Formats: sequence, structure tokens, C-alpha cells
Amino acid sequence: MKFTPDEILDAAAQLFDEQGVGVSTAKIAAAAGVSNGTLFNYFPTKQALVDSLYLQLKRELAAALGTPDGTFEAQVRATWNRWLDWGERSPRSRRVSNLLHHSGLASADAVGEASELLGGPVALLEAGRADGRLIDLPVDSLAALIGQQLELALDGSSDPRHRELAFRAMWRSITPATQHNPKAAS
Repeated sequence: MKFTPDEILDAAAQLFDEQGVGVSTAKIAAAAGVSNGTLFNYFPTKQALVDSLYLQLKRELAAALGTPDGTFEAQVRATWNRWLDWGERSPRSRRVSNLLHHSGLASADAVGEASELLGGPVALLEAGRADGRLIDLPVDSLAALIGQQLELALDGSSDPRHRELAFRAMWRSITPATQHNPKAAS
């Protein structure tokens, strides 16, 4: 039977999800069915393993998001729905990606590379901010607001109405008040 490094990454994802990021490389190697030495042949340090896993998960997400078209709101909605679809299809990937990002274990280089992988949504936020369709917050802050709403939507009901209500709440949190109430503009 031929071994692939993806088997190590799959084992790491499962153990990080179940036991947290403090799990040893020896446990990861055992779960993958390889020796610790074999693990280190592919990933010379635990940091290299963490970064490889983080980037693999971000590549999966970027592929799921694709490149939506249409109006600005239609693009944001399509990105939102595709992100939710990915999160529902791949709950472990979502949890582990969040864990590695929010724990600070993914290196700055890996986080930077992940940002490039997710360049479409970032560019969409930058364009919306630049032309006033979004509130004037730094893109990182806008992304954090959206991310919080995505997590709430994923942790909530599977009822499609919940998804729509969550989108509307997110949309209102990132767009100027004048878009919600035309009288406010006067």
C-alpha cells in the first residue's frame, strides 16, 4: 500500500479536532499509520505540519468559493452561500481551520499565503469599501464581522430561513445605514 503525506494531514486534522493543537507528532504519526521519522521526512517540524494543514484547508475553501459574478450584493451573497455550503459539508475542516488560525499556530507566512488564496473575497471587500458600498472599516475588520456571522449561521439552524436571516444581519452590519433607510440619506 502506497503512503501519501495527505494521510498525515488527515490524521492531524482529526486529532486536532478531537484533542486540540497540543497533540504530539508521535500521536499524529501513529494515527496515520507511519513512524514519527516518516512524518518528519515529509514535515520537518510540527510548524511545517500545521502550516501545510492550514494551507490545505484554505485551498479547499478557496476552491469551494470560486469566482461569483453579478452585482456586488449578488457576489457577496454567492460567496456567503458557498462558504456556508463548504462549512456544512466539511465541518471538521472548518473547525480545524478556525482553530489553527485563531490559536495563532499558523505562521504569519501561512496566513499570508492563505490570504492570497482567498484573494477574491478580499478584493470584493476592498472594492466595496473603496466605493462606499461597505462601511469604512479596515478589510480585516469587515472580514471578522462577516466571519462571526458565518459561524453563527453555521452553528444555528439548518432551516434555510435561518441562513437568509443571518445573511441579512451580516449585510446590515457591513453596509452604510443609508442603504437600509433611504430617508437617512437626506
